[in-house]
Amino acid sequence: MVRSKLMGDDGKAARKALRSAIESWFGRAPLPPQRAEELHARSVKTELSSTLFSGEAAEWVRYLGASAEARYEPDIRIAVHLQPSLGALLFAPETEESRWLAELLSFGFRELSRLLAAKPHVLKVFRELVFENEANRRSDLTLVVSATVPGHGTRETRSQDGKSGAVKLVLSQQLVLAGRESYDRVRFASTTERLGSIWALVARVMHSLAYPPAPRDFFVTKIDLHARLSYITINVLYDEQKRGLLWPTEVGSAFAEAASRASGTPVRELFEKDTYFRSLGKLGFMLRHQSYSRYEEDARIVARDYLDPLYLRLSLAGAMPGVLPAMKAMKYTREGQAVRTPAPELGSYGIVDGEDLAAWKTVAGPFADMGFTLIRQLGMGEFGRVYEALNDNNNAFPERVALKVDRIVGKKKKAILEAEEAMAVGRQLAASPHVIRIYDTGKLPGVRFTYHVIQLIDGDTLDNLVGVTGHEHASVSRPPIARGSELEAKLEFARAVDSRGSEMWRRQRLSAPFTQALSPAMVLDLLTSVLLWLEEVHQIGFANNDLKNGNLMMSRRGQLKGIDLDSYSRAHSPKDKMTDFMFLAVSLILLVFNAPVTDRDRNVPWEELIESEDRLRARLAVAWPFGDVEALSQGRVSHQDLTNLVVDLVQRSRQLMYAKRPELFAQDIARLLDLKRRLLYEEFVFD
Repeated sequence: MVRSKLMGDDGKAARKALRSAIESWFGRAPLPPQRAEELHARSVKTELSSTLFSGEAAEWVRYLGASAEARYEPDIRIAVHLQPSLGALLFAPETEESRWLAELLSFGFRELSRLLAAKPHVLKVFRELVFENEANRRSDLTLVVSATVPGHGTRETRSQDGKSGAVKLVLSQQLVLAGRESYDRVRFASTTERLGSIWALVARVMHSLAYPPAPRDFFVTKIDLHARLSYITINVLYDEQKRGLLWPTEVGSAFAEAASRASGTPVRELFEKDTYFRSLGKLGFMLRHQSYSRYEEDARIVARDYLDPLYLRLSLAGAMPGVLPAMKAMKYTREGQAVRTPAPELGSYGIVDGEDLAAWKTVAGPFADMGFTLIRQLGMGEFGRVYEALNDNNNAFPERVALKVDRIVGKKKKAILEAEEAMAVGRQLAASPHVIRIYDTGKLPGVRFTYHVIQLIDGDTLDNLVGVTGHEHASVSRPPIARGSELEAKLEFARAVDSRGSEMWRRQRLSAPFTQALSPAMVLDLLTSVLLWLEEVHQIGFANNDLKNGNLMMSRRGQLKGIDLDSYSRAHSPKDKMTDFMFLAVSLILLVFNAPVTDRDRNVPWEELIESEDRLRARLAVAWPFGDVEALSQGRVSHQDLTNLVVDLVQRSRQLMYAKRPELFAQDIARLLDLKRRLLYEEFVFD
């Protein structure tokens, strides 16, 4: 590490004051009362586990807690009927006040069908999403309007399988009224211009109709849906892409005008300042009139990048702490092309000690020359640090990014090759939405540092959130070759566990835990996120090799991401996945016994519990406060159901059953999802 020569008595005092606010070697120091209040004030306590992509947690909790009478405008109800043989949608008003909206939507979808008839590849995707969607075939579809729904609308149902029952297609009142006003402006224009004026309204209804029944993974489903709908949208709104610019159709021009009026952003600046238009600008390759399958992989990555910052998991977001005052980012100003920031200082912007300050000063200048402005230190590792930065370097990256800086240890060429390998692995892992994105890598000029430009995740790692920092195995790098035997994997696991004391540096970090003990339903949400992440990594042909809670990050909106791309490697056989499941057993034990309690940093004998089913069952009987799950679920789930699930997940991971039988892993994830849905028989909301 770089050591500061400027640390005098004032520096020592500042460091001591900061250290008193974080965990010591022996446990986490309590937060001062006023700081605890600041951290917890933003939390929204909720059992609701919905995964959403608009609005804030408090808005959704208020909305979902309201009765139907309070949610929906009473005068507007429209029955929606699908006519697959005709490729038509029928909007039948159930009240006289609904007639104008029914007529507006009927016109919009009729005109959309006419345009798509000339593009059979695009029409095929539209029909698959709407008319061949099993969630629509046996459901009673009713369109309603709400003045309080967050975002532009939702699809709502209480059907647990999502294949039948009553479904409400909810539209935002603001969106509906804006559509009506926009249409009135061009009432006597061409049909294509009129469609463009209400495209946001038509697209919202199409989106609601396209959601499949009971998604297994809401984020993966949303990405797939958004990518397919973008394929339709781009082919309706634009003719071609020339010189890197999209050339609009009449529909596209009218839509841009309507979007400009709604946002106050000039049309010429939409592709620069509006995140949705910016994402459309990356999809011009889908205008080549080929089938969607030719574009799917790239389209899903663009969709994932657009949706990532919108992701909201209500239950877990409600338990996330706020940002510690000493970890808040710098306030900055722009003067033309220049960015002005205050000077870095101890006790602010995540700068804990003199080493942090000296390291910041070492790299800030070279990064600024490249177009990155540091605004806070997010964390540190054994060999470097991670910073949040403003990005004026490349408009293909987000406006804010994280910069992971590693000191070159040993030979420079080897370090640069390792950085390039991480970049190559990151490109392949971009197909997994549960793994952090890496955008670029290189070597800082003039200093012995390599860097990665990665996705910014505003949150913390699971080890900090549940209070197990420093208790996990030592860090593991990606293996140079495929594993030759099961014994080799077991020896790797044993070596990592034996050297876990070397991870104590992780405890020297500014962090705050979950703001509350997680309820059984919230713990199941957390476990679901972890298991779906690992399953998807394996399905795209990779092993993690270093699975632990310190390498899993939770955003403040409740989204889980696998981080530390230095450990991922290609999985050539089940043997390459074995350490993942051995480490998973440990991770599950630590989460299950620490997330549901407030007495963090307890000594949980996971070494014994992963080896003995009897001891695990006995410990679960007394150590995890399940609560009265039978009463909570109204008899749908028993205490024994919950215990059996946890025991099976741990034991089957430790015994390598999942490595050898991935179908069993998939079945137990489905079992977890089913138990979670039965525990809280809540409304499905798709926004």
